[in-house]
Amino acid sequence: MNHFFGITLKILWTRRFATLTVAAFVALLLFASGTRAGCALSFKTGAAPSIPFLSPQGNESSNHQEGEESSKPASIVGLWHVIYTATAASGPFPPPPFQFVESYKTWHGDGTEFENAFLPPTGGNICFGVWKDLGHRSANLHHIGLMFASDGAISNVFTVDETDTVASDGKTYKGTFDFKIFAATNVFGTGPASAEVTRTTAGTRITVD
Repeated sequence: MNHFFGITLKILWTRRFATLTVAAFVALLLFASGTRAGCALSFKTGAAPSIPFLSPQGNESSNHQEGEESSKPASIVGLWHVIYTATAASGPFPPPPFQFVESYKTWHGDGTEFENAFLPPTGGNICFGVWKDLGHRSANLHHIGLMFASDGAISNVFTVDETDTVASDGKTYKGTFDFKIFAATNVFGTGPASAEVTRTTAGTRITVD
């Protein structure tokens, strides 16, 4: 009987030691890589630059007390519902003014942007952009996308250039846009445009609550 208990205790101790060893090894890896356990792994300390305007709205420093207002300016980073209103147009468009397009737009903190317009895919409902901070809660955006013919071939390239300014409360923004259409072979959307629409943007922030 004593021999049986001795073997059992030896097996339990071996398993416990193996479990502790694995746990210690994982902890060592996490510590060495500078990451934290969770749904995702964070960047190493100092890997991402700290630019106040690029920080998501409400992402305050950990040393701020609850209820204390952030000293950071309102950010354009996040998800928005946007209305484009045209007051000047050339090409195959109705007489202005008219609502040009409605969309969902995401401004990313790395200086890129993505937009999904309320249009059929053939109308060019997807475009990608790059933007830069102009200061004073303002941003300058250039984005580009494709239009398609009924047979699926690329029919045109289009660009949209915007200057937008976020309200002080961070909940809305307003600005101007310049939409241009180019030939399908003009992949960078430069030079004279075959059609153009300009005027105002109005964005409303979409949040999780």
